[in-house]
Amino acid sequence: MPESINFCALTDTGLKRKKNDDCFLIVADGESGFPVSTMGAMFAVADGMGGHPAGDKAARMACDVFRDCYYGVHGLEKAVCLISRIVPFLSCRLLLKRMATAMINADRAIQDYECNHKKCEGLGTTLSVLVITGGRALISHVGDSRIYRLRQGSLKLCTVDHTFVQDLVDMGEMTREEADESPMRHVLMEALGRGVDELYISCEKVHRGDIFLLCSDGLNDMINDESILQALNADTDIHEKCARLVKNALEAGGKDNVTVIVVQLT
Repeated sequence: MPESINFCALTDTGLKRKKNDDCFLIVADGESGFPVSTMGAMFAVADGMGGHPAGDKAARMACDVFRDCYYGVHGLEKAVCLISRIVPFLSCRLLLKRMATAMINADRAIQDYECNHKKCEGLGTTLSVLVITGGRALISHVGDSRIYRLRQGSLKLCTVDHTFVQDLVDMGEMTREEADESPMRHVLMEALGRGVDELYISCEKVHRGDIFLLCSDGLNDMINDESILQALNADTDIHEKCARLVKNALEAGGKDNVTVIVVQLT
């Protein structure tokens, strides 16, 4: 079981945007005031709707509401601690349920904000959250930000894009290569603030040496998975990995905000 977590986060406005609508969140130590030791360390990336006047507000709200809802249930951490000692998988299910509730609460908070601010019609954001606890990685995700995992030199995409082209790929109407080149690839079918119909959640055991990458689409839309793999596989520390990923995205055109969090289990 991994003994510790090293992490690094970077965000950049990019070369074409005037403001940064991305947001990231890290809750990874007891000094934060949240029960990390029992509920896990949290890492999140949100990408507010591109070009929207309050896209950055939606992204920040999603992260903050999710965090406060997940950690804020009185007594839940005691239940998780007790159950994890008896049936570890049940504690995982309990936390996944809490993550789903937190995602729904974030969705409602953004909808409420839009109702009270008439200039914010169409407000929305993606949100991808990773929680590391009890030797497991828990994921809750809506939209087209992504979470990858590198294990023993192999890169795995741990989330599924909630996009129009991904639906076509799933139905066999479009190849993955065609989807990556389609002008419709950024059309979201799910986003916080629009009412969540499909929420992606997962839980898997982690291994020492695993590296997780959370990113907004400003990264994977600019560089392919092979380039991501090379950056994560490089014999460098996580700060250099983060910097290289952002640099590669900017050198490829930097058409969008780019945000990355690299999490390494040691």
